[in-house]
Amino acid sequence: MSAVAHKLFAIVGASTDAAAEFDGVAGAWSDSQWRALLNMAMYNGVTSYVHAGLTGQPEPGVENQAVLSHLRERAFRSTYRNLALRAELVRLLRAFEDEGIAVISIKGPLLADRYYRQPALREFGDLDLLVSEADRDRAWQLLLRLNYHSPYQNTDLQNRYHVVFCHRDSEEVVELHWRIAGPQFGCYYRGGFLWEGARRVPYLGTSVLQPTIEANLLYLAIHAYKHDWARLQWLLDFPELLASAEGVDWDALDRLAREQHAHRLLRATLQLVAHFFPGQSGVPQGHALAAPALSKKQIRRVVRLLAGPASDADTLQNFYALRVAMADSIRDQWRLILDTLKPSDRDKELLRLPAALRPFSIILRPFRLAARLLRRRSREAERRQP
Repeated sequence: MSAVAHKLFAIVGASTDAAAEFDGVAGAWSDSQWRALLNMAMYNGVTSYVHAGLTGQPEPGVENQAVLSHLRERAFRSTYRNLALRAELVRLLRAFEDEGIAVISIKGPLLADRYYRQPALREFGDLDLLVSEADRDRAWQLLLRLNYHSPYQNTDLQNRYHVVFCHRDSEEVVELHWRIAGPQFGCYYRGGFLWEGARRVPYLGTSVLQPTIEANLLYLAIHAYKHDWARLQWLLDFPELLASAEGVDWDALDRLAREQHAHRLLRATLQLVAHFFPGQSGVPQGHALAAPALSKKQIRRVVRLLAGPASDADTLQNFYALRVAMADSIRDQWRLILDTLKPSDRDKELLRLPAALRPFSIILRPFRLAARLLRRRSREAERRQP
């Protein structure tokens, strides 16, 4: 682990009252190291923690004044944005209630306000709203009436699980979910477990459906897993929830994870939480959820992901080393693998076939994947470059 990554993890791993202890080395850091720390914090969504940790020092050195200034600006900007998103969430919740559309707010302001000891430290850039699949079209039309629009082509909704909307004036972003993942994932992809046992709780003058703490923990683990645990913020949610929750029924969480085919990925997430935040995973010793799921090599891979965006070649390697490996069954693993073989738009452009023969474009896909790996390319690189 680099000195910069070690410092970042030390700051964020401290309690949320910013009582981080520094070893004196930071004052001697170069400008490039400070910039690397700032960039790593921004990538991991934890600049508020770094700002709180550094400003907690009695006399910050001259070397980190520029970093402090930048962090302070970002912290203020994040606070203003968070307040605006809270106000927009309340407006949307009331509009959905008036339309008789049941909605669950996942992550975002509600997570911060209900569970974080210092909600201002939780950064978020959009609102995630979950509705039932039956209410998807009604919710879609409601957002359009509320001056939102979707800037993307929304095709093949059967294989999608959410659509991104942007407000025409404020440019606030809302992700409308009717499932929590694509059908290539385990049976949890429909997100039905979030609705079971959800109850209404008061929130900023209105009310909102809130899943059980066990369902919340499982969802957060699924979300982090889908993205290869590549942001420290997604792991930090766990000690915050576990410190604030009245109590977790670990046996119920264990049963829920098994039912949803998400047991291995939940154990992996809790293992990473224990690795980065010792003593804060909350899992009782000897419990089934305390059994390790990741090898030391896989944990090192996650550490590298947290240190910055993966290279194009790593993107494909991480997919197999982490996402496929953590699927609960061979059937789940094959579903993920087969999904990567679906021809992309780029594949269809390279091999133009009549409509009746388009299914045969799958033949090209394995060769394209191998070529991207050798040329250090990934799906993300394809999206960036025509």
